[in-house]
Amino acid sequence: MENNKKSTLTKIVVIGSGISFLGGSILGIGGMISSSLDRPAVNENAAQSQNAQLQAEEKGFATVLQREPNNQTALKGLVSSRMRRGDILGTKAALERLVKLNPTNTQYKELLDAINKQVAESKNVGTLKPTGSQQSAPTPK
Repeated sequence: MENNKKSTLTKIVVIGSGISFLGGSILGIGGMISSSLDRPAVNENAAQSQNAQLQAEEKGFATVLQREPNNQTALKGLVSSRMRRGDILGTKAALERLVKLNPTNTQYKELLDAINKQVAESKNVGTLKPTGSQQSAPTPK
């Protein structure tokens, strides 16, 4: 009978351990699945956060330019932040001011020509889209 009690107790411990193992495994797998489903929302939040940061940066440059309209450092920063945001028309306006202040700077002129070309093409197509040449264009220095 003692042997029978040990056998029964062993079976209970084994079954309990098995249930605990399966439960832990299911919880772990469920956690992995739910965290992978949450990731797109995290990426979307990161993109929104980056856009908000770029807008704040742009606002700071605009504030400096209100006090000092010919501040080339602020204009370069404005061009850079607008380019990263994909604001083609805003980039064009700031870049035109830079070209006016630096008529001999060929880099600014080339970038402005590329933007003007894209704006002209977008009027034919109807939408502005980043091009490979603009994405690889250097940030004004």
